[in-house]
Amino acid sequence: MRSIIGLIGLTLFAAACTRDPLFSGSPRSTHEPPTGRHRADSSAVDDVVPPGEHIYLTAVRFPDGYAWQEDTCAVDGPVWIDLYRDGALARSVPAGGSVHPDMHRFMDGHLYTDCSIGTETVVSRDGVELFRFEGREALRGFLVREDGVHTLGQDRDGDGFTYRVDGRIVFRSETGTVLGRPDEPGAPCGALAEYGENVCYTCRIPSERGPQYRVMLGGELLHSLQEVSGIRAFGFLNGKPCRVQSTGRRCLLYVDDKSSDLAVRTGESILWCRMTAWEGDILVLFCVSGTAGRRCFLQTSDGKTFQGDKEETVEEMLVEGKRVGWTVTGERGDLLRVRWSDGTATEAAGGYLISGRCALLQNGHLLLALTGRDGTPNRFQQDKEKTDIPFNGYFTSVTVE
Repeated sequence: MRSIIGLIGLTLFAAACTRDPLFSGSPRSTHEPPTGRHRADSSAVDDVVPPGEHIYLTAVRFPDGYAWQEDTCAVDGPVWIDLYRDGALARSVPAGGSVHPDMHRFMDGHLYTDCSIGTETVVSRDGVELFRFEGREALRGFLVREDGVHTLGQDRDGDGFTYRVDGRIVFRSETGTVLGRPDEPGAPCGALAEYGENVCYTCRIPSERGPQYRVMLGGELLHSLQEVSGIRAFGFLNGKPCRVQSTGRRCLLYVDDKSSDLAVRTGESILWCRMTAWEGDILVLFCVSGTAGRRCFLQTSDGKTFQGDKEETVEEMLVEGKRVGWTVTGERGDLLRVRWSDGTATEAAGGYLISGRCALLQNGHLLLALTGRDGTPNRFQQDKEKTDIPFNGYFTSVTVE
């Protein structure tokens, strides 16, 4: 994934650059974008949504013949953000400056995009401007509620972040950093989450004595951790502040100040770690390096451990109910397989996860939006079934609504 993301960065610069499978194995022609003028001029291809849940894929599509993985020159022709429903193209909107996977998302029945124009950030819905505000922000959290569109934006120029509703400032930090990823698998709202009737998020605020870690409910402070060193990860999970902290030779997981030891060995360095909620517990994914090489493992607060194979590169955690999985990638970043906590594995059909939101575990199914490379087609994979969906571009998310 990392190698192909670098290529997208070049393209951004240039372009701006049921238990049964729902549609696996159906003919390629049913998934190909319409051809001709209708394809280029229509933003709404199909607005009639059949009842029930559907699988939605978002994708960035370039003109045929444009080598988006290699070209550094301007795109000659329109670039689109496409929305597929159950494998068929349902909507297309002009991409503009929103081609990065973090700058568009399908949510609450609509395709939302954001981009920075001049000194402003513009948020659109289905290709129509919804609101704009002063300031260039990278939206780390995006949540649609009855009271409006909630955004959590990190400043693109300088420090600080802003929490807004429909573009109106609710809370502003001039120096803080948003914690949490915009592309966390299974977290479509990114760094924003609902907590009861409120919207919550976490952040880090610098101070002269060290960083402060905060849990915020809207514009109000819920919890703070003052000037603590050795923090590797911090979040608000299952309604409790949680953190991974290195203290001397020990690595500890704190859940609401109750600590438990984590299986980082003496002499190992933590390359990175991530936390997620699982079955009322907290699950931590570690990538560590030591004299025996690199290893990845998952561990819960009660000590249950899942080991990855030696030297395998693990990228993401996938959790639902009692099921836990983790993605394994190759040297070039291509997805090799998803391993499961019961010792089984699901082999990938070939391709890359451009974003963490391209992998989803929901309703008991593994869903993968895989971008091809070197002549291989883009594919959707549901469990072990795969379907080619040919277009010139890359997938950016999979969602079930």
